[in-house]
Amino acid sequence: MSDADPPVAGRWSASPRRSGRPRARRRDFKHAKPTPRARRAVRGVAVLVVLGLVAVVGAAGYGWYRYNQIKRADLTLDSASGSVQNILIVGSDSRASVSRNDADASAFLNAPGAEGAGQRSDTIMVARVDPKAKTVDLLSFPRDLWIPIAPSGEPERINTAFADGKDPRDGAQRLIDTIKLNFGIRINHYVQLNFKSFKGVVDAIDGVPMYFDRAVRDTNTGLYQYELGCVTLDGEQGLAYARSRHLEYMNSKKQWIDDPTGDLGRINRQTFFLRTVLDKAQAKFGSLDVKAINGILSSTADNLLLDKGFGVGQLVSLARSFKGFSGDQIVSHALPVYPDMTSGGASILRVDQLNAENALNVFRGLPPGSVIPASVPLGVSGATGVTGQSATVITRLGALGYRATAVGDIAKQSRTTVRYAPGYRAHADLVARQLAAGADLKEDSSLAKSRTPVLLVVGQDYTDALDKPAPTTTTVAPSTTVGPSGSAAPSSTTSTTAAPRPGEATGLVGVLVGKPPDGTVCR
Repeated sequence: MSDADPPVAGRWSASPRRSGRPRARRRDFKHAKPTPRARRAVRGVAVLVVLGLVAVVGAAGYGWYRYNQIKRADLTLDSASGSVQNILIVGSDSRASVSRNDADASAFLNAPGAEGAGQRSDTIMVARVDPKAKTVDLLSFPRDLWIPIAPSGEPERINTAFADGKDPRDGAQRLIDTIKLNFGIRINHYVQLNFKSFKGVVDAIDGVPMYFDRAVRDTNTGLYQYELGCVTLDGEQGLAYARSRHLEYMNSKKQWIDDPTGDLGRINRQTFFLRTVLDKAQAKFGSLDVKAINGILSSTADNLLLDKGFGVGQLVSLARSFKGFSGDQIVSHALPVYPDMTSGGASILRVDQLNAENALNVFRGLPPGSVIPASVPLGVSGATGVTGQSATVITRLGALGYRATAVGDIAKQSRTTVRYAPGYRAHADLVARQLAAGADLKEDSSLAKSRTPVLLVVGQDYTDALDKPAPTTTTVAPSTTVGPSGSAAPSSTTSTTAAPRPGEATGLVGVLVGKPPDGTVCR
């Protein structure tokens, strides 16, 4: 990879700090045929591997002591519909398990904001597991994602939902409720790991082999990797790599260059690292060696948290269903986001709602192109001449799952209208079908840059909202009346609703180091 390949935000000269040399082992490497693309598609399933191992060991009557050490949380979760389940997997950045005697402890205990910070969700991932189809879909949420936090609805970064409350489980429940509120994803089970459990998994598999074509570092996480070629990272350096949001790499001029992509770059590196962990774990524990498996249990059991409903029977069933599964059964989905700033000047990420629908629908169990109330960026403007009418409508729609905001009243008009920015016709159509008296749909390009690209203008004909929207129409004209039955009034021209944009079509973000070149396999 050339110096010009990665994004560059700044340059300065520095020399590697030999005092910060990582505890990693230089390994020989050999050439082999390229790994199949499907195999390399595995992402972030190390946690599921651990659960499967726990289940198999428990079913065999071995390791019950370790299994019973796993902490349980009494959480309010959704009941699974059939065998398909959504599992929320959280990596906590709590420093409670980090001892000051640990190597590289200063990277965690002395990091900016570490003191008195409680815990935040360092990694947030939903795994949709389908035992019958033997597939796993994965979706990661960037920690800087700016969304309303449950139950107050006040906007904040998503990782703050996980902050400590009066009870350690408060954060877990807030995060579950926040994901359901904003994305319409039902959560059936909950898994939480901390720093120590992550490190324990890496050490239990004797480290993770990575390939470095340049020196890299992250002074925030304690990553200092200056050896080139195949290197095996231990638990300390593996965790530092997976958590790196401020990665720097050295170019051919011995200058340190930073990767400005922050959390998005980290997600790409992290998922690559986790699938490498999976490959190593499969190679080491694929034979179900009880003694070896107990090593991974002892390193994770007392640093793992599951919901109380995640019983041994379900774990055993899950393990049996996915025994011997391969990478082509795993699909990762990118959540489309874009950078923005708060009114106070803080850098954040926002969901690109229009392009996110297809990815989110996978985890909602809905077909492509579906739109739900929670995903409609809706503004409400009163045009009835009745004071407080728009507030009443917002309350009613809120009870149906919409997150509507007041835009301001305008002059009276007889007919209710739903205006929408280009691309949001399906969202506007859902709102119109939700109204007992229907509404006119009108495309409005002036809403393209609005935070509420769907605008409901409540006219004097408004009566109430339906508990369930009327059936969808197959065609919707740019300016046509949609009645309560869902049928469109005659129009001289009609246009078929545009197909939704793919929710997974994103390229590599950030600098990906650790991946060997084609033809090279690190052992």
